[in-house]
Amino acid sequence: MGFCMGKLDVNNENGPFVLSLEGLQVSYAKDRTLIRAVDGLSLTLLKGQTLCLVGESGSGKTSLALAIPRLLPLTAVVQGKLEFLGLNVLTMPREHLYELRRRKVSVIFQDAVGSLVPGTRVGTQLARALKYRLGISGRDDLIKKSRALLDAVGLDDRERVLSCYPHELSGGMCQRVMIALALSAQPALLLADEPLSSLDAISQVRILDLLFNLQKQHGFAMLYVTHDLRVASRFDNLGVLRHGRLVEYGPTRNLLRAPAADYTKELLNAVSALGTLEMRTGQ
Repeated sequence: MGFCMGKLDVNNENGPFVLSLEGLQVSYAKDRTLIRAVDGLSLTLLKGQTLCLVGESGSGKTSLALAIPRLLPLTAVVQGKLEFLGLNVLTMPREHLYELRRRKVSVIFQDAVGSLVPGTRVGTQLARALKYRLGISGRDDLIKKSRALLDAVGLDDRERVLSCYPHELSGGMCQRVMIALALSAQPALLLADEPLSSLDAISQVRILDLLFNLQKQHGFAMLYVTHDLRVASRFDNLGVLRHGRLVEYGPTRNLLRAPAADYTKELLNAVSALGTLEMRTGQ
């Protein structure tokens, strides 16, 4: 399905699919050759669905996540089918792409502290996001909405947080601020790229619980990528990536109990050798 020229209808959510990929390839140009990071990947994501993609470093997880909103570097070559809300992202005009990023897709990056602007207070960063994504301009409205966002992500000491610079907050608090920024619009899709990798075990559980609760409240679809099978085991649906290919995909409980692919078995054996697959949770 294509799109009409002119203003993009960001409320075009007819049909069940938020995301549809078919034969997606992502390659990087290096020394006159193309290095393929994602190799013919196909999957669909329904409204309100959560999907976790797990794989070791270099499996293509981040390349896939960044290809969806077209945030890859200029050296990347993307081919195949990539549709978001029925719109062809790969042929979309730049102005339509900006509108899609602004209103309908949000990204939570790995390094929350590094992703926030170091010399700008949290309150200012939230206000800028709200102005850009929702068009809110009044000071009182911006403060009210910023406070509501911090409440939504469980930051109770909101007045202090709003006045802080990122380096004055813990890693877990910065990650909650990043989630608040992601929710500053009402995204149809939340992309989470290893958002727990720099956090301690307790913070990991709390942030993951927060994401699940927010997803239930707001109904967005979530694509989560990780190398950690403990985290992946918390999701309803799981895909296993290797060398840019989806080697196995299905309900998480079934896949972990009876994996069909040898690579999935190797991953599970590696985790078993280190300890338990269980991850503490309040759910």
